[in-house]
Parts: sequence; C-alpha cells; structure tokens
Amino acid sequence: MLHVAPDLEDYLAEFVAHGRRGDRLPPVRDLMKRHGLSQAVVQRAIHRLREHGVVEVHTGKGIFLVADGSGEAPAQPRAAALNADGAPGAAARARSVLVLRRAVRFDRGRQYIEQLGRRFMASGHKLIEVSYSDAEHAQQVLKGLPRFDACVIQSVYHAITSGMLATLQEKTPAVLYDGIAMVGNGFDSIGTEWGEPLALAAALLHRRGHQRLCFAATSVPLLSTTLGFRRWAHLAQHQPGVSLQTIRLPFMPDEGYVEALVAELRALQDADGRLPFSALIVWGIWDGARFRQMLEEAGVSVPGALSVVLLGRTDQQNEHADFFEVVGARIEDQVAMMFEATNRRWADPTLPFGAELAPVTHRPGASVAAPAERAVATAR
Repeated sequence: MLHVAPDLEDYLAEFVAHGRRGDRLPPVRDLMKRHGLSQAVVQRAIHRLREHGVVEVHTGKGIFLVADGSGEAPAQPRAAALNADGAPGAAARARSVLVLRRAVRFDRGRQYIEQLGRRFMASGHKLIEVSYSDAEHAQQVLKGLPRFDACVIQSVYHAITSGMLATLQEKTPAVLYDGIAMVGNGFDSIGTEWGEPLALAAALLHRRGHQRLCFAATSVPLLSTTLGFRRWAHLAQHQPGVSLQTIRLPFMPDEGYVEALVAELRALQDADGRLPFSALIVWGIWDGARFRQMLEEAGVSVPGALSVVLLGRTDQQNEHADFFEVVGARIEDQVAMMFEATNRRWADPTLPFGAELAPVTHRPGASVAAPAERAVATAR
C-alpha cells in the first residue's frame, strides 16, 4: 500500500477500512511514538493517503477521512462541519449526552449542569439527566439505557464505583468527570486542586498583616483537599514567623460540615472569646449567608475578630453572598473546559486521558481586614 513501514501501513489500512467519513486520524506525533518512526516517514504516509483522496489535512484541526471502506466521500470532514463554537453545521450529526449526578442539594452543581446543558443543546446535541441516590441501583438502571455519545458525571465529592464506571464505558466512548476526586485511565477529569488557591489566599492575608492563619477543610480523603493540606504544610515550613494552623473536619459539606466547623471555632475561643488565629481560610462552604449568620451567633465577628476567605467558586453568589472574599475557580470556566474536552474526545478518541485544572480566580469581599489585635498565642 504505502511502502513506508509495515506496522504503520497495517494501522492506516485498518483505520481507513473501519473508519467513518470525517473521523480524525491520530496526530503525526502520536503515530511517530506509537510506531517508533521518524516524522518524515509518517508524513510521507499521510501524503500518500492525501494523494489518493483518502484524507484531507486541515491545518490546526487535524487529518480527516474523506473516504472510508465504502469508497464514498463526504461533502466535508467532521472538523469542517463544526462551527467556531463547536456547534454542528449542516453535515454534523447531533450527539446524545448523558449527565449522571448524585442527588444532593448542591447549588454549584445545579448551576454547573444547567450551564453545561445549555451549551450542549445550543450546539444541537441532545441531553438526558439521571439523578441517583443509590449507586448500585443507578448501575442497574444504566444497563437498560441505550448507548450515548458522552457521559458527564457529577458525583459531588464521592467517587463512583468501579462497576458503575465499567457500565458507563460500555455505553459510551467518552466519560468525563466533574472534579478531580477521580483521576484515572478511561475518563477525563475537569476540576480544581486547592493547593494553588490556598497559597494565594494565604498570601493575600499575609499582605494584610495577618501572621496567624488557619486552614479548615474535610479530613475525608479527597485528592483536591489532600493537595491543599500538602501545600499548607509546605507553606508552614517555608514561612518563618507565620503560624499556620489546621482544622480537619470528619464530614463532607453535605453532612453537617458547617455545624462542625462552627462548633470547633467555639471550642477554640478563650475566656474573652478570642481565637488563636486572626484569619481563617475555609473550604466547602455552600451557603455563605448561613455561614456568616452562624459565625455571628457564635460570637465571631467577621472581619472585626476574624478575617475569612472562602475557597470556592468566585462566580457563585450563593457562596460569596455578596460579602465573603473568595479564591478558587469560576463555574463558567469549568463549564467551558468540560464542553471543549467533550468535543476534543469526540474529534479524537485516541487522545490520552487526564485531568485539567481550572484557572485560579479571586473575588474581593468585605470579609477581610487587617487584624484588630494580636491573636491568642497558641491553640488549645
């Protein structure tokens, strides 16, 4: 066929015979690595296919089949059938997207799914949402569903079972996970690790004069918060003269987490109601207004007695409540990243799986001020 390299020749022949018009070939670099060939050899093979009218090369987009095993050519390759925003053109087919989410009251999750759904539907795709409270039951339901083109999972801090993941991979070629509670082979993850936002929050507070800071988060093992605690320990070792304390809560945000945090703050107050730190960085606050009220009821004035920075979504009004300073990520950015990752997976199923981290953003608020007085020297 091509007279360049037997393995590559066999691979390309198989791809053409079983591919569909508009399918994208793996990038040249991937073919080089896979077959142990030089760039010149791979490009020569692609050039031969192009000469025979089998593929078209679109700079910046990829190499696409324009003739498959049937010998028929399409009006345009799949990449050309997509508009600039990822919406299907006249020749692109509508795809089906399943959104699988754990049933829990979670405003960020709800807004995320609604925004993502609007993106897919505006692009002409079909969306179905399945909400579950029992993973085993959900797996049985999934087995009865038809195949779909992609699945976006939102399990809200809880990793899904290997059995459910296997069922999903049988149903769809593209599995994508909201968050980095799960990272692995066979699916893409889009989320936030809290080490970088935590370091930024600490730097902001330090510039305001705070020398005694506390970081509060769940002690339940999560990759994102584990990375946060690791960064906190690193900062403690490399910032002499700054006291960095921790509060680890054995709860998740939907399991009495805020109540446990406020109770811990009460327990740390001395006889005069002072805390052993002047600033608190806290992860996992879903309802900023309620958290502020609970602090006031506990005798903790923000920012008079305690400056507070939330680690969360900077564009989530329910979290910042028009009061709290927030460092984290925007829902809008994560929705865009999930949408783009899905389209990339559709365009090239051979791409390596991995995790993408949303850019860190900062929302100033009224919950931070310079320390009013020296905090208590040590925690109880």
